[in-house]
Amino acid sequence: MSNDFFRAVDLLLARNVPLTIIGGHAVVAHGHIRATQDIDVLFLRSPEVEQQVAEVLREINAFWISDDVDPETGIEKTVPADIAYVRSSHLMMLGSDCGFLDLFDFVPGLADTDVSTVLADSITISGRPFASLAWLRRMKQASGRPIDLSDLQALPE
Repeated sequence: MSNDFFRAVDLLLARNVPLTIIGGHAVVAHGHIRATQDIDVLFLRSPEVEQQVAEVLREINAFWISDDVDPETGIEKTVPADIAYVRSSHLMMLGSDCGFLDLFDFVPGLADTDVSTVLADSITISGRPFASLAWLRRMKQASGRPIDLSDLQALPE
């Protein structure tokens, strides 16, 4: 598994999946350099988008970790992310050939917010959409996790 996070995003964008990058990579895009071990993507769900997402996930060999444990190894089993998984999951936490990928169909910490509003306010850097600073700050504030509160202090006003 590599850490070619943006490859997954580029494949989704090539299939016209409406999305914006949130989380640590968006923090970096707004000027605060910090490490992150995954890429977080907010996308606008529709039946057509679900199909496109499933195709990209298949292409990058995406998988989720099951609660089932292999009796021989004691390790959780991995399951390929297929269309049924995409349709049934609002937060997909995945491993893949591109690294770890979290796909959200809701705004983290702000579940009543229309995803399209956040996407419409995105900024584009190197051809990729990132959450605006205002939306990123709202999501970080709503989360309240220590890493998010640290990001808030480091991000510009």
